[in-house]
Amino acid sequence: MNFRQWICTIAIGMSLTMSIAAPVPVIAGEGDLSSEQRARLLDTAQINCGTDGKDDCVTGNVESGDFYDVDIHGDCVSNPYFGRIDDKPASLRRTVATTGSRTQNEFTSTPNQLVCIRATARSGPVHISEYYVMALPMDHGPECPGETLCRKPDPATQTDRMLKCRLSDSGADYINCPQGWVFADEIEPYPMGLLGNR
Repeated sequence: MNFRQWICTIAIGMSLTMSIAAPVPVIAGEGDLSSEQRARLLDTAQINCGTDGKDDCVTGNVESGDFYDVDIHGDCVSNPYFGRIDDKPASLRRTVATTGSRTQNEFTSTPNQLVCIRATARSGPVHISEYYVMALPMDHGPECPGETLCRKPDPATQTDRMLKCRLSDSGADYINCPQGWVFADEIEPYPMGLLGNR
């Protein structure tokens, strides 16, 4: 092997290692969300997208320049991006926080609530400020030691709102599950998925 071949081999190996090591959440692609699911998400999360409805999505107060770029993530049944609320309850808000705004609290989560991350609001290319999440009607139970997450789901802690949150009869979507924006420091995202599902 000559010097040029050796350098190429090292470069390929390093690029593969970096691509495997970097946890990147899946961004919704063609077919991940039906057009109806996407339209509902854009409406409930107060997200505005470009003319093609797919790219250049934003949320917040565009007129005043107080807004965030938005990435939309995959379907919560077939392509979920999981996260968990931290040790304190979190307010799921209808809109992102902007200067001088009063945000409406849609739901107060229980501590450690398992959620599906449906969208992320970014200020700049990488700094995530808020997550749009859906509370999920299941959790991962006491058979898991410590912070380990396992494959087998157990029923989530039941509040009045969560009693109506369930997988649809078709199994294609969740219905009646609380959703809203939370601050990035109120949630732990799992970009690599749950341990039992990797």
